[in-house]
Order: sequence, then structure tokens, then C-alpha cells
Amino acid sequence: MKILESKYYRPRMLLQFEEYGNTIHAVADKDMYRQSNNPFAYLLSDLLPKIYLSGEKIVINKEQLQDFTECTDFYTVEYSAEYNICYQEERCFYHPTLHIFIVTEEDLSDEYGRDMFNQNVLRVNNVYYDSTNPKSLESVKYFFDEYLQKYVSNEAKVSILLKERHGFVFKTQRIKPLTINLDTMYNDDFLPVHQHIKSQLTDSKKGLVLLHGIAGSGKTNYIKWLTSQVPSKQFIFVPTNMIGYLTDPEMMSMLVDNKNSVLVLEDCENYISERSSGDLNTDVVSTILNIADGMLSDILECQFICTFNADISRIDSALLRQGRLIAEYKFKELDIKKANAYLKSHDIDKTVDKPMSLAELTNIDNASYKEQVKEKKIGFL
Repeated sequence: MKILESKYYRPRMLLQFEEYGNTIHAVADKDMYRQSNNPFAYLLSDLLPKIYLSGEKIVINKEQLQDFTECTDFYTVEYSAEYNICYQEERCFYHPTLHIFIVTEEDLSDEYGRDMFNQNVLRVNNVYYDSTNPKSLESVKYFFDEYLQKYVSNEAKVSILLKERHGFVFKTQRIKPLTINLDTMYNDDFLPVHQHIKSQLTDSKKGLVLLHGIAGSGKTNYIKWLTSQVPSKQFIFVPTNMIGYLTDPEMMSMLVDNKNSVLVLEDCENYISERSSGDLNTDVVSTILNIADGMLSDILECQFICTFNADISRIDSALLRQGRLIAEYKFKELDIKKANAYLKSHDIDKTVDKPMSLAELTNIDNASYKEQVKEKKIGFL
């Protein structure tokens, strides 16, 4: 099927301004679609009302596409180095009985896209329907029930915020969390905190978690493992050098397309410390507060996990407000009894006589070589 030759297409002439020639001339709208990276989406958006699904991870099984006719107006080609193949990033399909168009996306540049490819599903970004059809509502309802499903990954993944030449992007990659035993790897008071965090991340759509304490105490390992415990949420890792971009208007648009996510900010004490006049990071704290529990929380439905090594007294008190704070926990060394139980559970024939961090216990058999610094003495030889 060709949309440009169907009853749905209404040709138009558009005015185009040439920046350098300083002239205005008319061009056929077909030319504009041909020059687009998303020609089907642009074309149908000009012709029909749509249901926007781009940020929802809604998919259709490729086997079900036998009920559809593929639209052949355009062919969008991308290359995957991972698979060494060329593929169509954007495709369009028409259901002749329901009179519904769908625009699908296949992206093999990240783990989510590759998993969808391997599971034989396509992400559905837009659904278009004919509003002049009196059975449109009935058709759309049937279509959603019969063909579409929410994609839930079976493996732990994290999306990373990056800034590329054309703007911000989220790249999703598979991670391999360390298998965690809360009974042996963390102090006893952490289990109820974890249960509360997991419950709130699963069932709620706002608030923030503050995890702090000594380095090597297992904060990062816990967050990586947590991604597999809350598979319904997209975890977005924001590198330290990107935290300042949370105030960028483009980021708001990105988060609108990725609603109900968990933003992970590691080593972020410089950005969430108590605000003062002249502090360049004041806007960052305000943005976090607004997204976690302000006006934007109802729109973006995002939550935060913030980690830091600084003392909690240095953190902006507004972040600790009851109703906004999901949980705050300070990670410490494992006490002597817990540390020795951990070593025994890993068949390590050693014991310790002082509290130790999880990193120290995990690497207790790994020798490290450091330059020995001689003690300097003051006085005459």
C-alpha cells in the first residue's frame, strides 16, 4: 500500500524559506516527507489524528503483522555494527479492516532494541485512526487488546544519559548485577529499608532515595541489583558530569517521553548540598525537588536515587522533607560478626577482628601493590 496514493492523502503546497538566498518558494509536501528521517510519522501526523506511544515501550509481535499491509512509500535504512546488517528503522503498517495505521521503530543501537529484535517484536511509536469512521473508538480498543503489549525486559538494564552532536540521548545497556544476599552482605538494619524502597519504586511515581556512607560499602552493587528487582521501571543513570543538564529544557522533553523512570545520580553531593547564594548548583536542587515531588512530578512521574559519600548534614534539608523522601540510609562497615559470616559464606578461610567494608571483604585475597611511603623524620641525622 502507498499512503500517497490512498484516499487518506491530501496533497498540499508548502512555502519554504531559503536562508541564504533570502527567497520564499512553494514546494510539494511530498518533497518534505522524502527528506525526513521519519517520513511515515511526519506524513501521517499531517493527515490523521494519532495516539502517541513512543515513551511507553509498547510492542507488537512480528507474526501478528500478517494481518496488516505494509506501506511502501518510503524505505528508511540504518546499519547495525552489532549484527552487521542493514535494517529499516521506521516502518508503517495498515490494518485494512480496522482502518488503523501504525508506525514502528527498530533500533539496534542499544540493548533494549537488540532484545526486542531477538524476541521478534517491534516497538510501536504511533497509532493513527480515521476520525470520520463512526467505529473508530471500537476499532482502536480492539486493536490495543488484540495486538499490543507492554514490553518488559527479563534482564537488568540501565539507560545512560549521553550528549551527542544532535542532542541528548538515552542509550540502554544490559548490566550483570552482582548476586546479592542481603543477610550476609549488608547490616541487619538494611533489610526493612530495602523492602520499603522496592515497594515505593514499584508502586509509587514520585519521591527520592538517599543512599550515602563510606566508599566500598555496596551502594552501587545494590542499585545494579535493584534494577532487576523492579523490572517495571526504567533506570536512567546520569553521569556526574551530566547532572547539571537536568535543568536543560530539552531534558524535560526527554523525561516526558520516558515517564515513570528512576533517575540514578551517583556521587552527587556537589549538586544536592545545602543551597546558598551564588551557588551554581541551586537550580539543580530545585529541579530535583520539582521532579520528585513538585508540579513536574505529576507530569513526569519520575523518582530519584542519589548516592554520595558526604555527611547527611551537608545535604539540602528540602530533600529530607517527610512525604518527599522515600528512604535515607547510611552504609557502614559490616560489623565483626557479619563480616566473618560473609567470609565463611564465600568459603574464605580467614577471619577479621574489626569492622570492614564490603569491598575490603570481597577483595581480601587480592594483593595490591603500592609504593611504600617512608616516614619522614624531623631533626638531625
